Amino acid sequence: MLTNDRIIKIIKNIKKGTYLQLTKRKDLGSNIIKESDMRIRIGVSYTNLKMNEGREVKSLPWGHWMEGLENLVLEHKGNYYLRITSTNPERPDEGDDVLATRYIKGGKEITKEEALAIVGEKTMKGSASPIYNIKFENIVKIG
Repeated sequence: MLTNDRIIKIIKNIKKGTYLQLTKRKDLGSNIIKESDMRIRIGVSYTNLKMNEGREVKSLPWGHWMEGLENLVLEHKGNYYLRITSTNPERPDEGDDVLATRYIKGGKEITKEEALAIVGEKTMKGSASPIYNIKFENIVKIG
């Protein structure tokens, strides 16, 4: 697993606006882990997205930007989050961001259907967003 310092060091060396690959984990409960390989963009200002043209954009609803890493790292209640942008923020539901998804139970890969039968549809349901904040502890690989 990557440490907070390692993640910060990696993203400090990446040019803002760069597209890159990231692998994240999510604990779905019942000993099921969802692991997703994504193609995302980092360092993009939400205010400057085309979809916000002509709109008033409010400040962050929670947390604050880490000094020197604005539009990259949020800090909230002692946790760090990487701010990522969809590769297609105007239409994130087209699924361009997720390259592959794996479901793991007890260290062994299982099918999506097996995971669904264990955790239920409500837990598995997700929604696409133009912007995501991924908790550092859920980042498996970046770059």
